[in-house]
Amino acid sequence: MSKSNGTQRPSRHRLPELQEASLEEGRSERVRILMASHRTEACLTAPAPGREHDWKDAVQQSLSLLRASLGEASQRGESAGGLIAELKTAGGKYYHRVDRLQQEFDEMVRRCDATIEHLRSQGEGESIDYADIRQRVTWLLTSLKHHQAREADLVYEAHGLDIGIGE
Repeated sequence: MSKSNGTQRPSRHRLPELQEASLEEGRSERVRILMASHRTEACLTAPAPGREHDWKDAVQQSLSLLRASLGEASQRGESAGGLIAELKTAGGKYYHRVDRLQQEFDEMVRRCDATIEHLRSQGEGESIDYADIRQRVTWLLTSLKHHQAREADLVYEAHGLDIGIGE
């Protein structure tokens, strides 16, 4: 397959074994994050009036699972040998884009942590603003989707590899 500038992308069958393993790990990671995101969305859309504390607990648990998936992704992303990590060479063509993606990811993790902490701090006697929580978490999930799309675009542009999770 040719890039628009005429250079050849590496064919998938010629990928080094380490890169192939990294690609599969990345896909598995994306599936785990997607599953946790779907679970969080399901909890968010459940009815809350009259059962605010049960609703809050379910959202908090689903966000904790999402946070665990993001933590695994962060650890893998920081390790050497990953498809994205290898693009962040000082002065390299993709350095600034990878750096922006990492900063964006770190901010999403901070927002996830802050929302979980906010939910934990809500006591039994307090009223829960479920509309505000829905808005916060929806923003986080939307940001995550956009982030994953930009990450997939970058890997495809640099390596010619589709890291998506399929149709």
